[in-house]
Amino acid sequence: MKISFLFLFIFTTAIFAEEAHSQIAKVSLHKQNGTIREIMNEIEKQTDYLFVYNKNEVNLNQKVSVKAKEQSVANVLTNIFSNTDIIYAMTGNNIMLMKGDKIQQPQQNERKITGTVTDEMGEPLIGATVVEKGTTNGVMTDFDGKYSLALKNGTIIEVSYIGYDTRTIDAGNENVINVVMKGSANMLTEVVAVGYGIQKKSVLSSAISKVEGDDLNLGNPTNVQNALKGKVSGVQITSQSGQPGADSKIRIRGTGTVNNSDPLYIIDGMPSYNGINHLNPSDIESIEILKDAASAAIYGSRGANGVVLISTKGGKKMSKTTLNYEFTYGIQNPERKVDLMNSQQYQMMMNEMAANSGKKPYFETPSSINTDWQKELTYKNAPVVNHKMSLSGGGDNSTYYVSLGYVKQSGIMAKGYADYERFNGRLNYSNTLVDTKERTWLNNIVLGAITSYSRTTRTGNTINNTEAGGIISSMNMLPPTESIYQDDPKELERYAVTYPNYIKAPNGRAYNIIDMNDVNNTFAALQVNNNQKRVPQVFSANFNLDIAVLPGLKYKTTAGFDWGFNSIKNAIPVYDLNTTDKNTISRVEDEKTESFFWQWENIVSYNKSFGLHNLGLLGGTTMSSYTFSNISGTDYDLLVVDPNKVYIDIATGDRSLERVSGGGSDHKLASVFGRVNYNYDEKYLLEAVIRRDGSSNFGPNYKYATFPSVSVGWAFTREDFMKGTSNWLDFGKIRFGWGQNGNEAIGAFGYTSMMSMGYNAVVDGKVLTGGKTSGYVNSDLKWETSEQTDIGLDLRFFKSALTFTADYFHKKTKDMLLYVPLPEYTGFYGMNANAGSVKNEGIELEASYKFNIGKVNFNIGGNASYVKNTVVDVGGGRTGLDIIGGLTHKHS
Repeated sequence: MKISFLFLFIFTTAIFAEEAHSQIAKVSLHKQNGTIREIMNEIEKQTDYLFVYNKNEVNLNQKVSVKAKEQSVANVLTNIFSNTDIIYAMTGNNIMLMKGDKIQQPQQNERKITGTVTDEMGEPLIGATVVEKGTTNGVMTDFDGKYSLALKNGTIIEVSYIGYDTRTIDAGNENVINVVMKGSANMLTEVVAVGYGIQKKSVLSSAISKVEGDDLNLGNPTNVQNALKGKVSGVQITSQSGQPGADSKIRIRGTGTVNNSDPLYIIDGMPSYNGINHLNPSDIESIEILKDAASAAIYGSRGANGVVLISTKGGKKMSKTTLNYEFTYGIQNPERKVDLMNSQQYQMMMNEMAANSGKKPYFETPSSINTDWQKELTYKNAPVVNHKMSLSGGGDNSTYYVSLGYVKQSGIMAKGYADYERFNGRLNYSNTLVDTKERTWLNNIVLGAITSYSRTTRTGNTINNTEAGGIISSMNMLPPTESIYQDDPKELERYAVTYPNYIKAPNGRAYNIIDMNDVNNTFAALQVNNNQKRVPQVFSANFNLDIAVLPGLKYKTTAGFDWGFNSIKNAIPVYDLNTTDKNTISRVEDEKTESFFWQWENIVSYNKSFGLHNLGLLGGTTMSSYTFSNISGTDYDLLVVDPNKVYIDIATGDRSLERVSGGGSDHKLASVFGRVNYNYDEKYLLEAVIRRDGSSNFGPNYKYATFPSVSVGWAFTREDFMKGTSNWLDFGKIRFGWGQNGNEAIGAFGYTSMMSMGYNAVVDGKVLTGGKTSGYVNSDLKWETSEQTDIGLDLRFFKSALTFTADYFHKKTKDMLLYVPLPEYTGFYGMNANAGSVKNEGIELEASYKFNIGKVNFNIGGNASYVKNTVVDVGGGRTGLDIIGGLTHKHS
């Protein structure tokens, strides 16, 4: 670990407090004329210590010799630094190095200031440096974050701490100065989640974008998808409906297939078959987007459309219990109205149209009705309420994070028919079962458990925006000369004859019938077509065990489960909306669906450094199973039409009209994968991945497929010839990656033919139920394959205040799974085949600039992307029998 500004003064009490720990941690070293860097790396491997130093003041290339067997770290450090100008101090798990001339004891009879240094959460920062600016006079905070400094020449102090921005403060005449530190903008030591682990961002050779949890909560979004909008280049998020709680469509680097193009969602290591819309954005620590094939190849068959890694929050060790509660209340209104004609303008236009057609005026007598349908259908100041509460903390061996969330949102259209309500609960717990320095094998074992529950209630059917019939199109097409209600007694008498099932509003007034075919009175249509209530529920549990087997060697096993339940209830009354839109018998629809997913993963990783060579190995296996089933019932002639009383038993229709249906599907996946990471001095970077998957969606001929990737990088700013740019260019890296991913999202048993029932026949005067195959069998059906190349550039300027990233990518999907038409004489309409290809290429740019003016912090960022989608091949025309295959026998 490195820090640019570090002036340290260690209290003797802090040193004594660490003496017991340093005596317990034992190391064995044998190095003749080795560098200080090499010895530091070896100590870090054998212990939990991390070194902190200023690379401009501590020469890590000094040659020293050491021979120690099971000696304390303190004794080893004392020996190797005895003939150097370096001194050390041990605080917690940090060993801080500095030049001896940087320490100066406070002088007596000088002005003394005291105070406490904390982070933004109020937690004390142990070992923060407090220095009189322009001098070497400084001290370090103790275990309570407190300090005491005798000022000698002035009143300006500088406070610095690893991972936080340095603060400059004018003490003035104050004797007590408490300091709150803010997280550093330096991204060089930032870590990001990758498949099955984390890596420093500076050594990544693939295209991965990260969004912090704090950025997700800006604007108080109700779901994660909306929170991600506009924050990552190359990621397109499109709302499929303006209805509250509606899912959004996420596309990473364009649409790569005509099949399911959704990315793979991984939540705390577990794939999610229920998407991410049910998550509480406040529970998320960070989101990483794996955009290229090199980063997503570790997920093989499921990574062709990119991967979204979501990490949820957890507690921190040795932290106080913290209770957070947040309440927000907001109102919603349309940004603007569509500019439409009023009644007078509409009548004038319609009469002019009639005159031009040689017809009589449509409005011989001007109508005084002027209905603004947009205004009437808009829910003015539609409310959105959000409650968030969390409890977190940790002790010596365990951490916990508990959260509860509740959100309720009303749609700005169709009041009462577009409501969204969600409840979230989460528990993240971690417990260190074994943590000992007495041995180097099995010395650390950690058990983790993550559970979550979500229940969502959506009222009303989807408020769509179809060309005709949807609420948005209807309200823009309805004439302003038509009223919402019909109060004319003569018209009501006509309704009773012509439209006997006309609709009355809850206030008892009859809705005006507007006879425009697909367009009708939207208020009446909402009342009869939106008596639906959907209640999806998701419960998940994830248990993992991390074991430090040997120094550098770790084993992790994870078992996860995910249950999804969904209830859909709908009641449809008898109605006459106009001449063509009517329903003569009421009905009830009740559907239940259930899904269950489990996964078991076993991963072994090994990390080792040999001088400036850093090696990481990872291998693992995973197996998973997903099952889905549904059952639905429909009955007719209801006693009452009430969204809260949607049960089959409220129907009184003929039993012969009842309809019950159901079905199910399942999916199995088994995989083995491996990854190699190598870098030399964090300058030359290499990563190679290979994964082999077996899926139940494919037949015996192509059940298994292999997906490789390789990526390289060059951190050119670490070269000696770039040292002259260090005052303005902090970091520069060039990346290149190539890889293949697969797509198996074609549904179960796509390689074979299922049976279709309902083909009855009359035999001997009896009607017999029959069936036939539903399609042609293609046993050679295989995986879609996506091959992608990526070239990237990462730059950091002015102590990482200015950051810039650029990527060019070229992606081609081949063997795309299509339903290809067949000649009708085969008896089938078509069959599944690998018959298409799609090409995506584009450029992505991201930039951000952070600065502060006084105590106000600013962060200006933006991203842009250009993606070109080209459908290269759609499989041609009809498929002839010459490629289907077959065999004919002739018998005499």
